[in-house]
Amino acid sequence: MSKPEFTLRTGIYDAIDPDKFRSQLLGKVAIVTGSSRGIGREIALALAKSGASVVITGRSENEIKETVNLVTKELEALQANNRVLGITGDVCNAEETDALLQQTTASLGPVDILICNAGTNTFMPFHMTDPDEWWKVMEVNVKGPTELARKVLPSMRARNAGTIIFTSSRAAAADLPWAAAYSCAKTAITRFAGVLQKELDVLQCSEPDGNGISVFSIHPGEVKTRLHETAFPEKTKEEAPYVVAHMDKMAKMHPEFKAETPAWTCVYLAVGHGNALRGRLIDCTRDIEEVKAHFLSSVRPKISNACA
Repeated sequence: MSKPEFTLRTGIYDAIDPDKFRSQLLGKVAIVTGSSRGIGREIALALAKSGASVVITGRSENEIKETVNLVTKELEALQANNRVLGITGDVCNAEETDALLQQTTASLGPVDILICNAGTNTFMPFHMTDPDEWWKVMEVNVKGPTELARKVLPSMRARNAGTIIFTSSRAAAADLPWAAAYSCAKTAITRFAGVLQKELDVLQCSEPDGNGISVFSIHPGEVKTRLHETAFPEKTKEEAPYVVAHMDKMAKMHPEFKAETPAWTCVYLAVGHGNALRGRLIDCTRDIEEVKAHFLSSVRPKISNACA
């Protein structure tokens, strides 16, 4: 059976209308990595507008302060009482992620929502890449989020509640050239989300209502962020200009995707509307209600494939 064509979404639409989520996350505590700018900033803002207390975290102290001020002003305009906390840290540094969780718990309470959005990418033919730089992309996109998930899981399991979302990419399910490390990393984190969901479904099955912890990966869409500007090192521009030309051609084929789409899709998932899709890669550029309806009406395979 061929997969149906789902409606393309580039901005806010009915299923993720912010008005539907007012106060839906009151009392919840969320950490969003890589939230000092770009898509992560929009996710943090959407969670805060929905009532969650949010931790803004990244490596740039100045950008974190800017985002904290932005979210704070938005909450003041809404006369909301939820809080915003800024913490500088590197997701690949174990001591700093320990400190992130300790400060969050001490200031706001246990983590209910973890959005692992920090990431990096470099467009370059594989044969030209430096091995250390190649594995650094894997470390930021895979090791960082999986280890942070490892640290929040004990508390989530004890409460049998929580949502973990990994920012992945459609590259997890496609052979796209010039970004081998990125594609491998996104495939890995998407598969990890699916496997982790399966494990939790078994481990938490003795709970009265079954497993209450949801895990997702998302493709946010080709949103234009600073990452797209910094992903072409001088080496690529000088020795492989065909890569830049190819990616520019691909970019012109995409509509203008807005960061608010993945942001409010994360809220949709965090409030529990997407539980039927737990463990899956969610394409935020497609109507999520249509995808959910199709999934619920389809025959479930014995062995699921999160990257499909």
